Formats: sequence, C-alpha cells, structure tokens
Amino acid sequence: MRIALVLLLAVSLGAQTRQRKAHEHGSAKVNIAFESVKGMPKGVIEFEAPAESITGFEHEAKSAADKAKQAAALTTLKTRFAEMVVFPAASACKITNKSAKVEAEDHDHDKKSKAKQEQHSEVHAEFDVMCAKPLTGAVLTFGFEKVFPKIHDADVALIAGDQQLSVEVKTGKETLRIAAK
Repeated sequence: MRIALVLLLAVSLGAQTRQRKAHEHGSAKVNIAFESVKGMPKGVIEFEAPAESITGFEHEAKSAADKAKQAAALTTLKTRFAEMVVFPAASACKITNKSAKVEAEDHDHDKKSKAKQEQHSEVHAEFDVMCAKPLTGAVLTFGFEKVFPKIHDADVALIAGDQQLSVEVKTGKETLRIAAK
C-alpha cells in the first residue's frame, strides 16, 4: 500500500503544489495519502525540510554537541509531529513515526576545484497514520511553526480516496477539508 500511495501522490500532485525552490530554508513539504476515508482509514505522511530549519545547521554532525542537537531535533520531530499535522480528535487518528533522518548532499559549484563545495542537508521523515473513525468531512490543521519556529511555510498535499488537495501553509490558519462522500 505504501509504495502505491507514494507513487500516486507524487504523480497526482506534482503539478498541483506550489513549486518550492530546491532546498529553501524555512520551507517544508508534506505529502499525506489515504486509500480511503471510510471505515478505519490508514495512510502515510512524508515530511521533508532543510536540516537548518529542523536542527539549526546543515553541516555534518561531527562534534558531540552537534550530534546531540541533531538527535534532539529528530526526537522532537518524531514525538511532536501530531502537533504539526493535526487531525480532528473525533477521528481518533494516531500518527506513528516510521523513520526520520538527515541526509547530506554536496554540491560542487566549481567543477575544476573541490575548494568550493556547499553542503545541503535535508530532513526526511515518514509516518503511518491510523484512524479509528472515518475521515469524511474532517478538517486538518497545521502547527509547523509551533514545533519548529524556523519553518515559515509548508506545501501540504493530500490524497484521500479520490480527492486531491494542496495548500500552502503560511500562517497556521490554513486548513484542508476532506470531502464528505
């Protein structure tokens, strides 16, 4: 189910979401997918943001202090994600972290010399969502900046059954309403 949902989400919403610049500090990307909103819906959420927005730095964590700061930030992401993507209490949804990691990517800006290398790191996380009640008519709210103040906007894409939605979250007042079908 997970691979099908992720592929469906990537293909279906690729053209619909705002085109965020590659590695834009302060921006996040969230993809949410549910096969169905009926019964006891199960879904997956993917989260991506520049490491600087989550850990406070992008370089490789080598020192004990940096490793501790990175581990603490990832723990915060794992344990407080339900405050960032908020399902209505009536749906009794539980978000469980499957993975969270920092991935570094070096960009060689001077092809002839390795002297000018810039490192960009991204935080990637995946969560499972299980709801005890249907999501029809549910309104999702967001609180990215409450957990990670450096995140000032997020592109959120949702596939729920045959519904496809996206929203750019800037103020924390934006919502996504899952259709009542």
